[in-house]
Amino acid sequence: VGMCSGFDVGGTGGCPRTPGKCLDNEEMFLGECYEKCSILTNGEKPYRTSAFSCCQTKFSLSCFSPSKVSLNPSYTAGGGKGDGDPTTPSEAHAPISS
Repeated sequence: VGMCSGFDVGGTGGCPRTPGKCLDNEEMFLGECYEKCSILTNGEKPYRTSAFSCCQTKFSLSCFSPSKVSLNPSYTAGGGKGDGDPTTPSEAHAPISS
C-alpha cells in the first residue's frame, strides 16, 4: 500500500484533493493548479516535478540530470497570468469550483 492508494484516494482515483478543476491551460500538481509546463517550456520539458520545476521525462529520478530539468520561480504562475482578465488566477491556486 502506497501513497494515494487503498482508502487514501479521491473520487476520481489518485490523491484526494479539493473538488473543482483547473483552467484549460493549467495542470494539477499536489492539489494546486499551475500553468502547464508544456506551455512554459514550449514543449521541451512538459512534465511538472515541483511548483517551480519542469522536466523532460515523466520519471522524477531522471530529472536530477541538469539537462533534463528546468527550474524557474516563474513556473509557479497560474494560467491567467498575463491574460488581462482580473477574474482568472495569475498565481497557483486551488481548483475552481463550478
